[in-house]
Amino acid sequence: MSSGAGTRFLYVTRLPPSPSGVAAYAETFADVLRALGDVELVRLPAEPARSQSSVRALRLAVALDRAVARDPGRVVHVELAGRGVAEFWAAWALARLRGRRVWLTVHDVPELSGGAFFTSLLDRRGGRRVAATLSRTVGAAAERSLLSRAEQVLCLSAAGARALEHRHGAGVRARAVPHVARLGDAPARGRREVFVPGYVASADDVLPLVRAVGDLPVGWTLTVGACAPDEHERLAREARRIGVDDRVLLLGYSSERELTRAFDRAAVVVRWRRGGWARADEAGAHAVSGPLVAALARGCAVVTNDSRGLVEVFDEAGVLAVGDGRTGAGDLVRDVLRLVGDEDERVARAEAGRALARRAHTVAAVAAAVGGGSVPVPGCAPAVPGQIGVPGQVGGG
Repeated sequence: MSSGAGTRFLYVTRLPPSPSGVAAYAETFADVLRALGDVELVRLPAEPARSQSSVRALRLAVALDRAVARDPGRVVHVELAGRGVAEFWAAWALARLRGRRVWLTVHDVPELSGGAFFTSLLDRRGGRRVAATLSRTVGAAAERSLLSRAEQVLCLSAAGARALEHRHGAGVRARAVPHVARLGDAPARGRREVFVPGYVASADDVLPLVRAVGDLPVGWTLTVGACAPDEHERLAREARRIGVDDRVLLLGYSSERELTRAFDRAAVVVRWRRGGWARADEAGAHAVSGPLVAALARGCAVVTNDSRGLVEVFDEAGVLAVGDGRTGAGDLVRDVLRLVGDEDERVARAEAGRALARRAHTVAAVAAAVGGGSVPVPGCAPAVPGQIGVPGQVGGG
């Protein structure tokens, strides 16, 4: 489907400040839609768990239907990810009405919302089995219905689009578009930080690097993004124990602006989990990591074992892929130290990633892909901060 200039959008999403990676993505993707037309934001609660409310789903569906009834040509674009039960059911209800135009971006492929019946009422002890059964049966049928009726279904990787079609069968057509990013122009040469962006699930995923800080050249530091308080303390305690706490910076929660500055300082970005990432048909098996895309766009060399959607561009982007477990941890430290010690290789890999981001991941390039064009959309206006005409603060706080 090709979107002409002047399309009018209702954009249903979370936005920062929020712990959701989708919120950070959406802040920039809103500018993609602005390149295609007028955008009115419908802001969801910052905490993903608050979208599990059945009441919120009903209120959202009614508000969206009323908004579209006033302007029948308007496109409702919905970001779908884990725990997004309210936005899933609202999109489903809207798509069943004749003439309603619904576009979707599905993030946690092959799942849409982590289970259509994992509402706040059922997502608890004693109810999860019922929620799982309903999600596999009635919920799966509702998912197929929404996907087959949506005007556009977008995924952030080609593998994700194929997996979504395979999971939901005939009648479902998904399209891959690149994850959007803001390009940075800070020089790659001369940087002296290794950065592990959050959210860090376990200190075990960072401890190999903490223990290698003493092997970094003088002047180099390790910076670690947000993690849970207990994991934060484990990392701080280990850094103190081996005497490198003055070279390990634990950021905690950071604003989007602060994170951008961290990427612009980073020579090497590491995204690694000891146990690996989602596999096979698990939720998020084909998700694309926002922090990895940001690293490429900001001129950082990347070392990772993230084997999900972005792996299809690793070679072009100069990404160093390592394994899982103890062997992977050893390879991780080896490759990071190699890049730290060889600035020419590090800069070459960083610029390869930035070249990919410049070609495919800018607002203009993604707008061309979403709109069905083959060239970047010229004259994309910058984002206008804040919320634009949200109908009645949809769903309540």
